Amino acid sequence: MVVAAMMATLNAQAQKEQPAGIRMEIAEAETDRGEYSIFTYKDNDGTFGYYLGLGRVTHLLGAIRDDIVDMAFDSIKETCICLGATADEAFTTIDDILALYDRNVDTTVEFRSRAVNGSGRLGDVTMTICVVQKKLLGGKRLQFLFPVGQHHAEAFLGKSKLKELRTNFKIDRKLHPKQYR
Repeated sequence: MVVAAMMATLNAQAQKEQPAGIRMEIAEAETDRGEYSIFTYKDNDGTFGYYLGLGRVTHLLGAIRDDIVDMAFDSIKETCICLGATADEAFTTIDDILALYDRNVDTTVEFRSRAVNGSGRLGDVTMTICVVQKKLLGGKRLQFLFPVGQHHAEAFLGKSKLKELRTNFKIDRKLHPKQYR
């Protein structure tokens, strides 16, 4: 708990004086199929925003041996949904995304997004397509289709992971109310 509180404090201080081109993570969640986060980002022109990072992890090659260091080569394709310029706008957008889980299967919505380039910076604004899908054993998930170079990638987001991210974002906001714009 102490480490988590210290990390939240450092995160809040960093948001206040956030340098351009650097992601400041607020909340993170991970599954065996992807990595998800809510973060802030400031562009070189001073534009500030909140983003929902949707990363698709593909394990390309791995080597596990007792006599050498474990090695793995992964490919992470990520798109970042634009949540808004303020925390209030970000919470509204997250709530709108959560409402999609109550919509009919095959409902399609487009979101403004930005791809992550090779250096970890956010690229130009693109559109990410979100499709409501039925899970195999019941319930729903969201499939996000986004451009990566000449191809398209996909990421899947379950309702529980999005709720986890929202809760952690809410906790961070309560711990550091002065840091949010």
